[in-house]
Amino acid sequence: MLKKIIKWSLSILALILLTVGSYVAYLFLDYHRLEDNLALEVTNQTSQDEFAVGQTYSMMSFNIGYGSYPSDYSFFMDGGDEVRARSKKAVEEALAIDKDLITSANPDLILFQEVDLNGDRSQHVNQVDYFTQELTDYSWSFAQNYDSSYLFYPVTDPIGQATSGLLTLSKINFQEATRYQLPIDTDINKFFDLDRAYSVNRYGTNSGADLVVINVHLSAYTKNASIQKAQLEKISQTMESEYAKGNYVIVGGDFNHALNDNARNDLTWMKTFPVDQLPAGFSVIASSNAPTVRNIDQPYNPNTTLTGTIDGFILSDNIIVYKIETLSNDFASSDHHPVLMSIRLQ
Repeated sequence: MLKKIIKWSLSILALILLTVGSYVAYLFLDYHRLEDNLALEVTNQTSQDEFAVGQTYSMMSFNIGYGSYPSDYSFFMDGGDEVRARSKKAVEEALAIDKDLITSANPDLILFQEVDLNGDRSQHVNQVDYFTQELTDYSWSFAQNYDSSYLFYPVTDPIGQATSGLLTLSKINFQEATRYQLPIDTDINKFFDLDRAYSVNRYGTNSGADLVVINVHLSAYTKNASIQKAQLEKISQTMESEYAKGNYVIVGGDFNHALNDNARNDLTWMKTFPVDQLPAGFSVIASSNAPTVRNIDQPYNPNTTLTGTIDGFILSDNIIVYKIETLSNDFASSDHHPVLMSIRLQ
């Protein structure tokens, strides 16, 4: 009898080890990154082909949290309880709230982050299709920055597979758009982080210079400070190169760094933004009327939830800023608020 118990126990252990080993092998074999310097397909469908110097334009940056984080949601990666969006209907309701915010603000340019093409976490709602079909007054480009294997974590409720990216919309037609890789962790963390990247979206102006708009989402959970520094260095090289050509340069998105004085250096996603790393001629532009992000370790409580400002813009000094504000709706549809800015090229 004892021999049978030992035999069965060893068989079960061998099966577990084989399953775990097979899954680890699958992760390594399936892992891939898109190539660097990748030309993006753009869909031009507006009647305007260039920005006008001296005219005021509005611009929005919005991390939509793949439509899965209503105000009463808490996320397991931040210490909360939930993993995936609660339902397809919940995702669609969140996207509808986002669309209403956008149509009310009516920006000329929109930089979205965390937009899922497909994903278990977002109940397989194609969010690129949703926004490009609902906001038909905009031309657009999409840069993928996440295409995970099936992540069997947490084991009891896996987050699964997702394909996601950066969506840029504009009322002015694109000249071109390009996706560039960002440095990421090379250890086991690479399986859980995004395939970090930024998109460089180029537009013409009536001055002959280009307007270069960079959509970015920097790493949130890495504890490797050298990775965060290297990401900023690569973006800065692009900024500096374009500025040296006489172009107008805007970087917008989710920087996962505090853009004002509310830094929390104990959190990997709200450390002080290293302004001293920026090239000459550039400034950080951040809103102060309301926070742009909340911690999702628990449902949102305006009195107790940790909040901060990590979404905003970096501008070259040939662009005038007239206004920047957070469009607060108490995090009704995302763990981020959109940020709206008014600018003029000079």
